[in-house]
Amino acid sequence: MIRPVEVTPAPGRRERKKLETWRKIRHVALNLILERGYSTVSLEDIARAADVSRATLFNYFPSKEAMLFAPDPEEQQRWQSFLDARPKGEHPWTTLEAFFLDYTAGYETKLRLQKQLQAEVAALRQGNQDVSERLSTFLTDWLGPRLHAQGRDPHDAALLSALAFTVMGVVFARWQADEPFSVFQDLLRTTFHRAGQGLTSTL
Repeated sequence: MIRPVEVTPAPGRRERKKLETWRKIRHVALNLILERGYSTVSLEDIARAADVSRATLFNYFPSKEAMLFAPDPEEQQRWQSFLDARPKGEHPWTTLEAFFLDYTAGYETKLRLQKQLQAEVAALRQGNQDVSERLSTFLTDWLGPRLHAQGRDPHDAALLSALAFTVMGVVFARWQADEPFSVFQDLLRTTFHRAGQGLTSTL
């Protein structure tokens, strides 16, 4: 069953201020951890650098892990807007390539951290899995109606989503955290293209 995405009204001034604080804390946390290392950065360090109290920090994030993996409150709305703006007749695989290129472009710091910390912090593996499952579910739900509208089999939505995540996994494994992020994006673009050869004519 396709789950519709709820459209929420534009936030007021108070909600916007809270969102700005949320993003500020996470931005500071990600950059501190990237610079100093996950285990050496304390919650107090993050609160001090973000110029908030420890109590305020805990109002937004219960742990350092949450700063890495908690979804941005407006994240799903951005996904929806990006996908809905793609040409109606575009092949879904081309749409997925464009989506992942855009999605990863906004997460360079986060991806570098995940690459560096994947062997250091066991909890990150579960966090990565949760993020992937959330995005996979969203994409599968979006793809179903788009495939149907194009006269394609909507049941292929799960297959296309799974293939796209396989591409992401291959690229993430090949990319090194000390390489320019342009290398990651070039690998992603090339691997999507290679994986899609023949796919666009059969699905």
